[in-house]
Amino acid sequence: MTDVQLLDKTELWVRGVTVRDADLPSLARAMALALSLPADKIFVTDVGAEHVCFDVLLPSLKLEDFTGKQAQILELFRHIPGITVAADAAIHSEGILGLIGAPSDQVSTILSEAVRMETAVKDYSAKRVAVVSTGAELVDGRVHDTNYEAVAEILGAAGYEVKHAGTVSDDLQAIAGRVSRISGEGFGLIITTGGVGAEAKDKTIEALTLLDPDIATAPLAHFQVGHGRHVKNAIRIGIAQVGYSRVVALPGPTHEVRLALPILRDGLNTGGDNAEVNNAQLIERIAVALRAVLPQSTHQHSSAHGFVRSTDPGQAGA
Repeated sequence: MTDVQLLDKTELWVRGVTVRDADLPSLARAMALALSLPADKIFVTDVGAEHVCFDVLLPSLKLEDFTGKQAQILELFRHIPGITVAADAAIHSEGILGLIGAPSDQVSTILSEAVRMETAVKDYSAKRVAVVSTGAELVDGRVHDTNYEAVAEILGAAGYEVKHAGTVSDDLQAIAGRVSRISGEGFGLIITTGGVGAEAKDKTIEALTLLDPDIATAPLAHFQVGHGRHVKNAIRIGIAQVGYSRVVALPGPTHEVRLALPILRDGLNTGGDNAEVNNAQLIERIAVALRAVLPQSTHQHSSAHGFVRSTDPGQAGA
């Protein structure tokens, strides 16, 4: 199944269609049915003398769900009372949705080529890594970013092309926006460092959850909310899937990043004894190693600081 970005070209024009006292929601439902869309993700935006305009409320669609579907859509329209479809009616779009009108004898070729290109993109991006470091102290230059250097050293030695994608403040939208943009630039792996703690300023996991509600997380230590500056019940690392990119959220301290990277590298390998693991398994493997090096004071609950070391693997993905 090949997902394609609509790139804001979400409008469809159906020319050669006359509407007289027809139920417009029925038109939208027919279009949604043909395109395998939920009924509330497409609606009629304009009706003219011989045309109807639609808008799709999704940023991407599966190519096979709309390529060559023109004849099916027009036939559904013909069964709606009040709709007249001319013999030369056609569906147009300024973007990729224009493939709705692809000739039926070309559909299989188009889809095969799309799969080939998708595979090529994945192969190209698989060994490309972008590093994003978060924190005001990095943005304003008070602290030197050694995490990028660690990633470049360890993953670079494993054959990855590592690029620095800059620093970003501890802001929910800023982090989500930066990761979203980078994910469209051909990076199979994005590593964020920092912002995974239990304080109000820590926003990385929340930002990635905006991009992937199914993000896999693993706790490093649990806290009692309300003790000190803790507004969350745990320090949490995670792995999200954003488009073709696997996004790994690691802590800020460089010694922890260095500890996590070999585990991440091995988990990303395919074939043999190092077959690729899923996100929940991989982030838990990293968490186990990081829990082992947390300060001794986190091993048990502290009435002064309100934290307790997490040792329960079953909490991964929470």
